[in-house]
Amino acid sequence: MQYIPSKDELVLKIRPVKGRPNKDFQHFKLWWDDEGNIAAIGITNYLKELKEFRKNLNVIQLGGIWKGVKITEQDIKKIREELLTKLEEEF
Repeated sequence: MQYIPSKDELVLKIRPVKGRPNKDFQHFKLWWDDEGNIAAIGITNYLKELKEFRKNLNVIQLGGIWKGVKITEQDIKKIREELLTKLEEEF
């Protein structure tokens, strides 16, 4: 594993690679061999992506009928209490 500060890039080489990545999308680069085995993974803008990942670690994007709905910590606590009450009633 190698971090290149001048490029803000993290590269994990599993096997030696030659040339450009086989797949380059957004901030990720993938190299694979002739058999389809991953040889290396690169993450550009690593520190920025790491910061975004940590910021969004406890956030889940809701879709479908839930799109745009915000669930607060209070909502979670209220539902948790209701579930505990129902469990206590059953046992």
